[in-house]
Amino acid sequence: MTAQTLMYVLTDANANNNKFWEISRDETGRVSTRNGRVGTAGQHRVLGAGDALFHAKIREKERKGYKRVEVLGQPSGPGGVDKAELIGAAEAQIGRGDPVISALVRQLAEINRHQIIAASGGQMSVDLATGIVSTPVGVVTLSNIRRARDLLIRIEPLVRSGDFDSPDFLTPLEEYLMLVPQKVGTRRGWHRDFLAATDALARQGTFLDQLEGSIEIAEDRLRKTRESETGSAEAPRLFDVSMRVSEDPGLRARILAFFQAGRHAKHASSNLRVARIFEVTLGDMDRQYREDGLKVGGVKELWHGTRAHNLLSILRSGLIVPPENGSIHVTGRMFGNGVYFSDQSTKSLNYAAGYWDGKVSEERCFMFLADVAMGRPWHPDRTGASVKPPAGYDSVFARGGQDRVLNNEMIVYRTSQVNLKYLVEFEK
Repeated sequence: MTAQTLMYVLTDANANNNKFWEISRDETGRVSTRNGRVGTAGQHRVLGAGDALFHAKIREKERKGYKRVEVLGQPSGPGGVDKAELIGAAEAQIGRGDPVISALVRQLAEINRHQIIAASGGQMSVDLATGIVSTPVGVVTLSNIRRARDLLIRIEPLVRSGDFDSPDFLTPLEEYLMLVPQKVGTRRGWHRDFLAATDALARQGTFLDQLEGSIEIAEDRLRKTRESETGSAEAPRLFDVSMRVSEDPGLRARILAFFQAGRHAKHASSNLRVARIFEVTLGDMDRQYREDGLKVGGVKELWHGTRAHNLLSILRSGLIVPPENGSIHVTGRMFGNGVYFSDQSTKSLNYAAGYWDGKVSEERCFMFLADVAMGRPWHPDRTGASVKPPAGYDSVFARGGQDRVLNNEMIVYRTSQVNLKYLVEFEK
């Protein structure tokens, strides 16, 4: 008999339920369970043995309303798995023996862990050895995350209006928490507080992004475990990146001048200053840019602001165009799902510094300086999540004060039009 573990969750706000139930059977057929409130270790019991008992207990819980949560299997195996650990790989493959770059990698990993803790109110964390972010019941599948995004978008208007007791809010909220289990309050009425904070929706959206980013890492680790068990494993190349601190005074002077030229004193991040400059080459993005972006032409040097907790993911996989049903963000996407840039430095720096979370919250943050192939830009006459440039145009250039925006925004819809050249660190 094959060992098997299944996870179930029941969330019912009116009954103050947010419970998990895990059932397992080992190779001998022994059946055991673990249950409790989501976020706790729960209680373990051995029930007996046999296939009939295993399925009878599942049917019993399903009749009570428990829903199965699809989670990725937990890797276990020989020590060869260590070669696939994300942070160790990042230090070796990005740092390449450079203590400054290795220290930066460790700093970014710690920022990511801290952000997860903050975003989840102390309920979630991240394994710094692997880079894997998980719910209290494990790493959920991509299909769960996609369905959860749809539910989050569905309840957004009710959150905005504060209609927390409506069945139109409660039903999708409970389904959401059964797809992406999270620790909630223990007192009745916790559902009124769960999304009540002004940035709660955006934080949940960010959490879904990070869960999605963890899936590939977790699957790589599981694959590595299986390969190590058969003796066929090789250390994977997770980071195709070269990176070093720039010591070129001419380059620094040029970047400082470009930053100052686009600085706006009214932007909340305008008091931040340039610290270190890192020269960066992302192998796959660089290759795609040479094959596509250079042919598009119209190259502009532009800023791209991103939160520090996203950097390791970008260094691993490059920039991405957000999915159509991507996360909820406070500012929305004024010109559809693309990659956003600006030549106005502090406009982009506001994103990096956390301004859209309600304030400039980061004392140290980062922006990329990139070559962006704008080709033939379209000056938009409208905004909206579905807005994209018409046929014959390669990008959007929304001019500040002219095209429905206050600051210049440049958007491309293929990452092959972008070449990330420098990672610029800022500090107070």
